[in-house]
Amino acid sequence: MKNRVKYIVLAILALPILLMLTLISWVISQYLTNPLDFVDQPIENLSIVSDSVFQAEFLPEDRVYHSIILQNTQQGEVRILLSTPSEIPEEGLPVVIILGGLEVGKYTLKYIPDPGNNIIITYQYPYHPEYWYKGSAFEQIPIIRSSVLTVPSQVLSLINWISYQEWADNNKMTVTGYSFGALFIPAIYRLAAQNSIPIKYGVIAYGGSDLYQLLVTNMTNFDQPLRSLFSWLAAISLRGIEPAAHAPFMRAEFLVVNGTLDHQIPEDSWRELHSLIPEPKTIIILEEGHMHPRKVELTRRLVKLSHKWLIEKGVANE
Repeated sequence: MKNRVKYIVLAILALPILLMLTLISWVISQYLTNPLDFVDQPIENLSIVSDSVFQAEFLPEDRVYHSIILQNTQQGEVRILLSTPSEIPEEGLPVVIILGGLEVGKYTLKYIPDPGNNIIITYQYPYHPEYWYKGSAFEQIPIIRSSVLTVPSQVLSLINWISYQEWADNNKMTVTGYSFGALFIPAIYRLAAQNSIPIKYGVIAYGGSDLYQLLVTNMTNFDQPLRSLFSWLAAISLRGIEPAAHAPFMRAEFLVVNGTLDHQIPEDSWRELHSLIPEPKTIIILEEGHMHPRKVELTRRLVKLSHKWLIEKGVANE
């Protein structure tokens, strides 16, 4: 009986040590892995699963809107909203792909009141916040990680699909990232260069580097030291999209926009990103806070700045 109790006590004492060793081993393995390896997934051919036309009272009536679900064997569903002019010339039109905040949908299009003679595509992230409430944290955290790391290859698979569409001018495709979407742009463009996918220009609005700093700034639901611990673990888990790891390897010209009054993206974070992005680049610093759906005028101002810059670069129409 005494021996049995002894073994139980030893097992209880050994469990925390075992868990700590497992955690240390996992952390070391993450740091020893090239961040590109986490997102370097196959760029596959997509096929349409569903395509439905929709309209909304807040959208321009002279355009056609599609809600499309695409799919391949590896990455699951790729959801997009497609906005096109009513008439498209034979040579096709410039395509602008938008990665916005986490909460995206047809309302994203209302912030683009004057899309011009261009194709606008809003990418829908593979993970939606409501999924968090449908399962336990242990179930959802690995799903979140997997979903985040698949975004770059999904976007490039989307570009591959667009290149076969008659309505697209393949020489004029751009990916733009705003707020949450800006975090993915460096990984997307580095992976594009890795796969010889030519994207000449891009927009990074309200992005930053150093995932730990960004997470610890925004995880306001937790008090210290849990905030620092969770932010550190999350940053390690998501190293595959760390902007600082990919920005120096991007091969395109970028418009980069940030705000001096932004409390969600610390100044050290966005200034570091600015320094890591290779030339040529255009940097605009606004005396504004972080962009938000409630800040309609700021959002539209950012869209206009982006549109104007893309027109100047010859990859968008007025």
